[in-house]
Amino acid sequence: MNERYFRVILMYGHVGRGKSLEVARHITARNCVEAFCIGNRMPRVKKKSSRRGTISVVEISADLYAKRRAEEYKLWRYPAFI
Repeated sequence: MNERYFRVILMYGHVGRGKSLEVARHITARNCVEAFCIGNRMPRVKKKSSRRGTISVVEISADLYAKRRAEEYKLWRYPAFI
């Protein structure tokens, strides 16, 4: 299977009426369409049913993916230390 790496910018909801928070998530997928769909199905994404929660999908290198994914893990695992 040919996996590629993507940086997906998502709009997170539940921060107030008409407000959102943009968050970058790093995922693996076969193509940008699959990455878009994975992003829309993630928790906290705004308007999942209308597929308007994904703002952008950009392909990145494997090295950048590994670096950003490690930072993402630290942020979600140990938020008090960042």
